[in-house]
Amino acid sequence: MYFCHTKKTTYGKLVPMNLLLITQDFPPKTGGIETYSFELAKRFRTNVKKFGVIAPSHSQAMDSNLPFEVFRVPVKDSLLPFVAPMALLDVIGKSRFDTVLHAQWQTVIASVFTRKMIGYPKKIYVAAHARELLIEPFAGQGGAISKQLHKFRKKLLSQVDGFFPVSRYTAGLLENEGVSQEKIQIVKNGTDPHFFSKKDTEALSKELKVENKKVILSICRLVSRKGMDLVLHALNEIVSRNPNVVYLVGGSGPDSFRLKRLCDTLNLQDHVKFLGRIPEEELPYYYSLADVFVMPAKSDPPDVEGFGIVFLEANACKTPVIGSKSGGIPDAIVDGETGLLVDENDAEQLAMAIWKLITNDELSHQMGEAGRKRILSEINWDTSAQKILAVMR
Repeated sequence: MYFCHTKKTTYGKLVPMNLLLITQDFPPKTGGIETYSFELAKRFRTNVKKFGVIAPSHSQAMDSNLPFEVFRVPVKDSLLPFVAPMALLDVIGKSRFDTVLHAQWQTVIASVFTRKMIGYPKKIYVAAHARELLIEPFAGQGGAISKQLHKFRKKLLSQVDGFFPVSRYTAGLLENEGVSQEKIQIVKNGTDPHFFSKKDTEALSKELKVENKKVILSICRLVSRKGMDLVLHALNEIVSRNPNVVYLVGGSGPDSFRLKRLCDTLNLQDHVKFLGRIPEEELPYYYSLADVFVMPAKSDPPDVEGFGIVFLEANACKTPVIGSKSGGIPDAIVDGETGLLVDENDAEQLAMAIWKLITNDELSHQMGEAGRKRILSEINWDTSAQKILAVMR
């Protein structure tokens, strides 16, 4: 028995397609691909004839409340590619899913194997985010093994019917793997503008004691590549001109201690608040409180920012954003319209960009409004799901 599952009735206008999503990253775990998989799953479920998900086993409790069928494979997420072929063969043998979307390329072998065995699925699609295409697990163990892995991956990807990279950067990674442009359809990440919207922040402002201050915000996993150290160096320059500025840092991670020590070294204790992990239901209030959201991520392959959903979340709350010209971030931010892009590792340029927004209320307001308008019209999870389904049809 490879899985256990729960089932809810499907409703809505249906596309005559039996669609299965296979993902290594799915709630209750949290993260970018987890959000991608879950948000699309909710929308696929209301638009296709039959829908289900194969995911690693982390928690059965949440599945009973989901409005779609979930097949949990009792393994760690990193091991799913090894057992997915047999699990998929079992699921498709019973349910005849004709189309499979893989959230990562590593599990594609399951669909290729099953299609050769029983002729299903008829169509195989793969999403692409970035890191999974840059990982070199055998890079330090000799070039021969690494070359074989690349050869295997190219052969596997050649049997896929279509790809959905989340940014132009990620599309380029696929082309480097030999995927033809004809098979690539860029579908950017989205956000939920109903959940992320402008909120009344008077109570939160009093709670954090930031009334009448300019607020800079970052929310991310605290790892070095996210660039929080650059923000601290930029802040050091900013408060020398205007001490009425506070920097809120939401999130946790292994870089937390180093950042706090840097904060002390720069004598910024009175201007920085480390908030730890912020509950999801409170995120719109923090985004709404901020005068500017900042995440100047750095490229540290295989760790790169494939897109940056947080920029969309902030924009949806009418907050302008600043990010680096790194990875897929330029697809998340329309430079000069919904926010500003700066060079990687340039604290001086970052300080100028932050200063530009916190000292120009009219410009800040315009960018925040433009960001919200863009979210509503073209870059939300509803439009992402519809673009993917349009290709699959």
